[in-house]
Amino acid sequence: MLEFIHGLRDAERALTTIHMVTWIKRNQRAWLVSYLTNKKPGTGYNSLLLLLRRFSARLSRQRPGTSKRSQEDLEDTRDIFAAEFHREYRAHGSESVYNVDETGIYYDMPPNYIWAVRGGSSKISSGEKHSMRMTAVLTAKADGTKLPILFIMKGVPGGRIEANEFSTFPAGHSYAVQEKAWMDGRVWKTYLRTVLHDDIEEASVILVDNFESHVSEASYKIINEELGSHLYPLPPNSTSMCQPLDVGVMAPFKRHLRELWLYEDIITGDDDDPFSLTARQKRLVLIK
Repeated sequence: MLEFIHGLRDAERALTTIHMVTWIKRNQRAWLVSYLTNKKPGTGYNSLLLLLRRFSARLSRQRPGTSKRSQEDLEDTRDIFAAEFHREYRAHGSESVYNVDETGIYYDMPPNYIWAVRGGSSKISSGEKHSMRMTAVLTAKADGTKLPILFIMKGVPGGRIEANEFSTFPAGHSYAVQEKAWMDGRVWKTYLRTVLHDDIEEASVILVDNFESHVSEASYKIINEELGSHLYPLPPNSTSMCQPLDVGVMAPFKRHLRELWLYEDIITGDDDDPFSLTARQKRLVLIK
């Protein structure tokens, strides 16, 4: 069964409980008949589904996603990219190779499903339908050194958040505002001239994905002329295999955030409601 599962996913085919049932019917017919014989009439199907769901606890349940490239193609791209990178920059020590990547972090999300009292209403107040999102820009060197995080939050440059809140945020990291809390050309320039500029001491290599702001003419110019370094973009559509931070850091980073949240003291809003914090409180909680 496990060999079948891994084979199906390596081929990027969908895997559901029904696929497992079909495999059993085809390959373990005798076992299936024996299993159903011991069940009460009309309960065999549901019992089998429950058994397979318990078996599937070793897997992860995810929404199906589409990929522009096959797994085999991505692995070939990774191997070629790695060989070219090390050949071109073998003279650089691990202390001068930087990897940069962004990830979204959320204080809360509008729920798709809620628990409701049986027979009661499932409506929620309008305040429960909005989330607090930021973008965290992570940077790490090949030697394992972590640089300060750049937090991008929703706001207007020069506006209230930048003027009144930045000074209250913890020292040691960097902060920026953008209309949708995303990375853009303006914020990327700020990142290069602050976070990276303050750390680079020798000619270095900056490894990034192909996001438009990262590989713009302005980005190349700042990195080459102001930082005295080289920008090295990943092959297109290859971050899931070639982006070090995406492959090995982002998932543990978010898992650590969730773990920290369990230990966090309860924070109450202005009306003593622990479930309805102000936007300012949420921003500070996310950063801390």
